[in-house]
Amino acid sequence: MEVPKHWLRKFGRWQSLLFVGCPIYLLLVQALRFQRARELPRRFNMTTRESFKSMTVGEAQSILKELTELEFPKFMAFSIVFALFKTYGIPTVSSLLVSTGELSSQEAASKRIADTGVLLLEFAFNKPSSPRAMQAIARMNFLHARYQRAGKILNSDMLYTLGVFALEPGRWINQYEWRKLTDFERCASGTFWKATGDAMEIDMSVLPSHASGWRDGLHWLEEVEAWTLEYEERHMVPDEKNAKLANAHLDVIFFNLPRSLRAVARSYVSIIVGERLRKAMLLPQPSVLQCKVFKAVLLIRRFFLRHASLPRPGLLRKDYIAHQAEGGTDRYNLKEYLSFPWYVKPTLERRWGPRAWLLRLIGRKLPGDDNDMYAPEGYLIEEVGPASQRGKGVDHMENTKLRLRDRSNCPFLTDRES
Repeated sequence: MEVPKHWLRKFGRWQSLLFVGCPIYLLLVQALRFQRARELPRRFNMTTRESFKSMTVGEAQSILKELTELEFPKFMAFSIVFALFKTYGIPTVSSLLVSTGELSSQEAASKRIADTGVLLLEFAFNKPSSPRAMQAIARMNFLHARYQRAGKILNSDMLYTLGVFALEPGRWINQYEWRKLTDFERCASGTFWKATGDAMEIDMSVLPSHASGWRDGLHWLEEVEAWTLEYEERHMVPDEKNAKLANAHLDVIFFNLPRSLRAVARSYVSIIVGERLRKAMLLPQPSVLQCKVFKAVLLIRRFFLRHASLPRPGLLRKDYIAHQAEGGTDRYNLKEYLSFPWYVKPTLERRWGPRAWLLRLIGRKLPGDDNDMYAPEGYLIEEVGPASQRGKGVDHMENTKLRLRDRSNCPFLTDRES
């Protein structure tokens, strides 16, 4: 059968376009892919290590927000979820969380995860001096206070948790993303989380430079990294409480997966957590094949993003929190949920869109189900937490907010001046 000549001409034109267009596109990717990494230090006028010492908390928060929403929207978010999960490998942490009774059901466990996520999102994605960020830290401090007074929360565990939140994003990005973090970006992480530790009144005197003061956020981050690794070697040990807490949270995280896929998902968690944490949580050892598949998928993704994907434009910024209250109230709504739809507003898309139909087919909950049981009207930051603490802590939180009024400066200049 003879191919029509006009088909051959059309195919030839496509070949020509691909022959010319593909190299141009790939060259454009090479020219633009690292643009944000080059541009950020210039934007903040911090192109040398000496200039890092002047980085303010507000600048650090802006840098991390841009990395999360534009540069690494997948793994920056995953790493923060995992940072919380990683702390469950310390028996003194897991024992307290199991004893609270907040794991009595999947709904209760999902509420606790949602509340923790709310507070993290509020102080990470709002400017440090904003009322919402200060309110979130004040609420978190209040919820911790009764356990600290009772000696159930150790300062060392608080410092370890702070360090993990500061370090895990960099570890994930350096291992799995298309490029590594720059020293400037790592400095932003150290600056932001050091200031958060100050706001939480965490004692950092075990770190070598506490007395003399840290040079900048990168210096603080390096000391915290060395201390957390040593802390893990001594305290991250196998324990049934670790396993109970880990399994309860994995049940919540994978709740909306079909049952047939949950075991597969758990096996990949065993790869991600690393050998020490896997043993501490009594998780099963993954097979050699699973490890190879996992690494291959990530290598392919990394290669594609690095060499064939343009940077994410501002119009496609990944938005994690509501910027204003809805419906004429002071309440805010979450945009996404893992299992039960806490604080998510029911919309046409969320109740009748493609994802909603899939969830209906496997019998899962949607925003607006069960007579508004999952608070679709949203949350007030001062009410976030266990039901027993609702409406409590007003004075404690007000005192904290007064202390945090001037929180936008550089935490290391303050240290050196004091």
